[in-house]
Amino acid sequence: MNKTGAKELVKKIIEGKTELLVPEASIQSIIPPRTPAFFNPKAEINRDISMAAYRIFSKDKTSLTVMADSLAGVGARGIRVAVEVPDIKEVFINDGNLQAIELAKKSAQLNQVSEKCFFSDLDICRFLASHSAPKKRFTILDIDPFGSPAPYLDCALRSIENNGLFSTTATDMPVLCGVYPKVSYRKYQGHSLRTEYSHEIGIRLLFGSAAHNAMRLGLGIKPVFAYRTRHYFRVYMTIHTGAGWEEKTYKEIGYILHCFKCGHRMVDTVPNKECPACKTFMKHAGPLWTGSIHNKKFLTELVQDCDMNLVKMGAKIASIALQEIDMPPTYFTIDKISSKIGVTTPSLNSIILAIKKEGYLASRTALNSKGIKTDASNVILQKIVKMLAQD
Repeated sequence: MNKTGAKELVKKIIEGKTELLVPEASIQSIIPPRTPAFFNPKAEINRDISMAAYRIFSKDKTSLTVMADSLAGVGARGIRVAVEVPDIKEVFINDGNLQAIELAKKSAQLNQVSEKCFFSDLDICRFLASHSAPKKRFTILDIDPFGSPAPYLDCALRSIENNGLFSTTATDMPVLCGVYPKVSYRKYQGHSLRTEYSHEIGIRLLFGSAAHNAMRLGLGIKPVFAYRTRHYFRVYMTIHTGAGWEEKTYKEIGYILHCFKCGHRMVDTVPNKECPACKTFMKHAGPLWTGSIHNKKFLTELVQDCDMNLVKMGAKIASIALQEIDMPPTYFTIDKISSKIGVTTPSLNSIILAIKKEGYLASRTALNSKGIKTDASNVILQKIVKMLAQD
């Protein structure tokens, strides 16, 4: 209670191994308010996975490891890093809302990590620009914005040290998933496309935009992990400078072409092509990232860390992502295939086994719980689904 007897507006919660002071309204509201300070309790799994990712990335570093939570809100991610990732020695916590930063400072005191935390209430690009000089850059940078991270990619890439880790969230899924393809082009330098695998297109557009910004600065990127949950995409990538990285990055940029008549899809370096299956003119998404979006070593360790720290959802997501590492881009949703041919939908596991028996690759995907990745064609998949539905 405060001096007037009114109910306190701040609540203490525990997330992971960390005590956090958060606005009570953010716990009680379906949509967390931005005032007096922002905290999203539903993003706990997002922060849980990032703790595991940062532990993995920082454990073998020999130099000073510095992390920045650049749109921190009440500092939930940054304070948790200070408490739960011992190999990170300095944590910079920034948010334009001074009230949010004051709560973050109190949380740091509560957890006795104030000595390794540095606070600021700057505009994000001003904050990142102040760390763009070679010896001031971050080892790990996180951007978790309201909506699109696109406005911050340029200043973000300038503030990450060579071989550093960049993680960001995008919540503007209608733009990235094909509802507003022209907006996608303006924001992410590539057209989105509304397909059954639009979640993957969205993530590849996000990586593609980071790649375009990196190449312009003489840098390259290497994706290590990406997933989709609830209403957002989350991506992790390492940033590199030096001979060859621009060229390596450039070679991974292309287009995904989709035939809306027969369902055929393909990756190419040019956008305008006729469907090889039915001769219909294909629609395209991109330019976007066409290379791998997962790293096997990183994901293997991520599963282990999540298991060890009882982050069950994180372990599940990373385990599924491991299965799809060698799979081609795009996935099929079996519900759509079943609906098209008018049969009951078989189980995903039975379809995957049947595809493998036919000599093709097949796996689940972390980007859609009902999706299957495979190098089998749409025609072959229809035959398999029809056969299983009749058994």
